[in-house]
Amino acid sequence: MTAEKEWRARIERNLGQATAARVRELFSEINPHLVGDKLFEKRWSAKRKDAAVLVPLIAREEGMRVIMTVRSSTMPSHAGQISFPGGKTHPEDKDAIDTALREAHEEVNIPPEAVHVIGSLGVHKGGLGFSVTPVIGMVDPTAPLRPCPREVDEIFEIPLDFVADLANHITEERTLEGVPYKMYAAPYGRYHIWGLTAGILRSFAETLQDEDAA
Repeated sequence: MTAEKEWRARIERNLGQATAARVRELFSEINPHLVGDKLFEKRWSAKRKDAAVLVPLIAREEGMRVIMTVRSSTMPSHAGQISFPGGKTHPEDKDAIDTALREAHEEVNIPPEAVHVIGSLGVHKGGLGFSVTPVIGMVDPTAPLRPCPREVDEIFEIPLDFVADLANHITEERTLEGVPYKMYAAPYGRYHIWGLTAGILRSFAETLQDEDAA
């Protein structure tokens, strides 16, 4: 069995586990003492907006990689941050997979037919009221990756081995109006992956573990 098939089989097996499929309240998981705090309630909206992202895996000569983006510095929200291709659900989208594939095509030019969808993680509830479903998909290596200049400044890739190593997933302390709180992070070289994107990577890492992993 090739490395690509091994990874795919492991992900498919583990996606059915409760640890991978559960809904994740990212902020409250690591900041239980701040749940209900008035300072933070004004940032975390109770009104949810559905969204989806594609977690695109691609086979390269050096091994399996995860495609990621740096958002355009001119975007009205999360400018310059690292993310997966994705966005808000549109009325015409049939489901989260439809949303993720449409957004990936718009943002990084991955044709929907070039993606083999393996499955989805559970909904990730982040800040600003978004409920995001991460969709895991294998991308044809011949797909013509190209950033949409309006939305994406850069496309880059990180090794799947890096994501699978739970030691690479950390939390960082930040401060809002003098109150310390924690955020997920997964620094990789010059790329500082944090927040919702890092939280999704941490969930995905659970589906990359061996059956006997703790």
